[in-house]
Amino acid sequence: MIHADVKIGQFTDFVYTLLEQTKSKKFRAGFIKKDGTYRVGKFDLKYRGRWKQLDGSTYVRKGKARTTNPDEYILAHDLENKQPRNISFDRLLWIGVGKKLYRINRYKTGDESIRVFEFERVKFSGLKDLLKGNINLEEIQ
Repeated sequence: MIHADVKIGQFTDFVYTLLEQTKSKKFRAGFIKKDGTYRVGKFDLKYRGRWKQLDGSTYVRKGKARTTNPDEYILAHDLENKQPRNISFDRLLWIGVGKKLYRINRYKTGDESIRVFEFERVKFSGLKDLLKGNINLEEIQ
C-alpha cells in the first residue's frame, strides 16, 4: 500500500487531477450522505445541459449558476440514477479511478493533513463487497 500526505488546500486539486487524468472519465466513490447513510455509486464529471431520466422524461437545466462551493463539493453525474450529485470532500471515504482504489483518511494534527492511500491491487470480489457496503476498507488490504 502506498500513501501520500496531502494538505487541506491541495486535496481538492489532487482529487480533480486524479479524476481528470483517466482515459475513461468515469469513477466510483463511497461517501457518507448528510443523513449519515453510506452511499456508493458510479459517476462522471461530464456537464450535461439535458439528460434522460429513469422514467424516460428529459430533464433540461434551467441555466442557473452552481450553488455549491467547488472547493467543498464534487459536482458529478450519477450514472445509475441519472441525476447530478454533490459529493462532499469532507465525507468522501474512498474513490476508485481506473483500476486503482484510493482510501482517504483524515487526521486531526497540527498541520491538518489528509492521508490518501492507494491500494496496489484490489481483487474484484473485494471491490464488489465494498460497493455493497459489506466490509470495511481495512479488510481489503
